[in-house]
Amino acid sequence: DVYKRQHIPWASVSHLPSPVEELGSVLGLSEGMLWVKRDDLISPFYGGNKVRKLEHLLEDARKGGHKSLITIGVLGSNHCLSTAIHGRKKGFNVHLCLTDQQITGTVRQTLAGFLAAGAKVHHCTDNRNAYNTMRSLFRELKKKGENPYIIFSGGTSGLSDFGHVNAAFEIARQVKTGEIPEPDKLFVAVGTCGTVAGLIAGLKIARLSTRVVGVRVVNSFPAYPFIIRYFAQRAANSLRKYDRSITRVKIRKTDFDLLTGYLGSGYGAVTPEAAEAVKLAADRVSLETTYTGKTLAACLDYCRKAGDNEKVLFWNTYNSAVFEQSTEFSKLPEEIQQKLSKQN
Repeated sequence: DVYKRQHIPWASVSHLPSPVEELGSVLGLSEGMLWVKRDDLISPFYGGNKVRKLEHLLEDARKGGHKSLITIGVLGSNHCLSTAIHGRKKGFNVHLCLTDQQITGTVRQTLAGFLAAGAKVHHCTDNRNAYNTMRSLFRELKKKGENPYIIFSGGTSGLSDFGHVNAAFEIARQVKTGEIPEPDKLFVAVGTCGTVAGLIAGLKIARLSTRVVGVRVVNSFPAYPFIIRYFAQRAANSLRKYDRSITRVKIRKTDFDLLTGYLGSGYGAVTPEAAEAVKLAADRVSLETTYTGKTLAACLDYCRKAGDNEKVLFWNTYNSAVFEQSTEFSKLPEEIQQKLSKQN
């Protein structure tokens, strides 16, 4: 991998490569038509797509002498939970600036995971308040000598996007070794765009003909085609700065698709199609209705209309590892405790 050769900040917190498995026959499709990339399995502590990003960000923070991490998300953020768990294992103090979302069983478990990981939770009324809180925390922690390191929403950055460029190279190797046929389409959830952009850039550099199909799961910036294209081109160009042997590529807006019809009423809203997809896949992979359920629903719709010779890859960005949880909710901000009590 170019990261190991060319001084890009990177330190493993995962078990790579993640496996690929045939999924079509389990879901009532032709055998060999649909495959799944099991990024849910890349860590026994907490898997999912954020791990590949954090391998770069946590090492960058370590090399910079940072002692604490500050990041942002909603109450049930997978990114924040992954940062809390892996950040703690790397010795960082983790601060989470969290905005509201509907309290579900999954959100309750995530909050319990934050507590078990020792993260400090800060309740924020909205995104503006969250960023203001981040700035205040930065100043406060800097005065304490912790030299805080800020990770923005979803962990997406010019550095962390390399994680999914490498993931695309990983797929190219698995195609070469015969573990999976070269996919015609790759379906992946789109939130803060780092995962989809890295895959687009990496597949093009690896010279695979696989077309990435992003499934939009947020109704806010930056999940738009022009941002995805910009992030993908940035990743490709930045990688060449580290290794000139990397193929120069031009990312065009026609190189990928972005589906917007599976979002429902908004981020986190459960759609019937997502709920059904989660249920159908439950015997093989654990999914959820915010990201992966909506993405698999789009993937299944496509597969049911496509010919039997089509090869499709579903990228599982969720976590399936059992993580430690604490029920000491009294350690959460009072506003969040009140929201939890209303759901009891």
